[in-house]
Amino acid sequence: MIAAATTGPSALWYLARGSGVVALLLLSASVILGILNVRRTRTGGAPRFLVDGLHRTVSLLVIVVLVIHILGSVLDSFAHIGLVGALVPFTSTYRPVWLGLGTLGFELLVAIAVTSLLRRRVGYRTWRAVHWLAYASWPIALVHGFGTGTDGKSGWMLVLSAGCVAAVVAAVLSRVAAGWPGHRDRRIAAGLVALTAPVALALWLLAGPLGSDWARRAGTPTSLLAARVAPPSPAAGPASARRTAGLAIPFTTSLTGTINQTPGSGGVVLDLRLRGGAGRVVSVRIVGQPSPGGGVAMTSGLVRLGTTGHEGVYTGPIVALAGGRLTAALTGSGRRIRLAARLAITGTAVTGSATASPAGAGA
Repeated sequence: MIAAATTGPSALWYLARGSGVVALLLLSASVILGILNVRRTRTGGAPRFLVDGLHRTVSLLVIVVLVIHILGSVLDSFAHIGLVGALVPFTSTYRPVWLGLGTLGFELLVAIAVTSLLRRRVGYRTWRAVHWLAYASWPIALVHGFGTGTDGKSGWMLVLSAGCVAAVVAAVLSRVAAGWPGHRDRRIAAGLVALTAPVALALWLLAGPLGSDWARRAGTPTSLLAARVAPPSPAAGPASARRTAGLAIPFTTSLTGTINQTPGSGGVVLDLRLRGGAGRVVSVRIVGQPSPGGGVAMTSGLVRLGTTGHEGVYTGPIVALAGGRLTAALTGSGRRIRLAARLAITGTAVTGSATASPAGAGA
């Protein structure tokens, strides 16, 4: 048996991803309410106690949603973050700096909540000093989301984040303008920070999360990088014709080859090199943990399909794996295809068959 588990985005992954976005929205709202909730700032005529109550409620909701976000991240087996990595800043093996910032931001918010509950005991000055940390937790959370998240390059996430930044900046500038010119030096400094911080964020995004090879540079373990998909390159001219020779889709072919097992990051790596008819070559890499029942429980997998001398025409992740049956979603040469294979392993020898079809077609 090759593996004892299937892979692909789990419900826990979607939970962690969605709760992280909701937490950013709620934290932005909490910060904006905190900035505007002063005597010198107009809040649309709303009574002060109403704004106070809304601010407290939203702040508590942030912590609740963040607890859900953390639990989803810890329980999801893909990145193997672990409870210690989620609660102790900068100790995780998965993108330690950027995940650590998220942990730090969460613990700042918990400190604010605790001191708010003990406000009468710790005193107003101590409470207020700690409460200012809420403003630091917001940019930390924003950077954490782009540093560790999978949606950083998505248009909707960029628009949503830009909206949060614009709203917070507008609130700061409104606070600066209220009561002008009192404490002018402080107001000017706050205004300059509010205007320059978005520029610094944009420059960092372009050089970092929106740039090339961010997953590796951010500290993603090598075992997880094995499942990353190379972007498809457009096919053109005679060279493309040579690369795709023998790969007319759809096709079904028998496979023979070998398997090699080596130690990986906290687990094992299986490399299968298979050959089929018409010079077809299929390479499979499976990264996972040894299964008590034998085989490997996969955490990530990559398939490369091509021909002799041109072995990476189509590349993509394994999206399902159970026993000796695997399914992969491949891209390349301007096309998307589905590869389904049945494999049997005897010692180091592998035999089986594979069927390639256009994406969306039946197997």
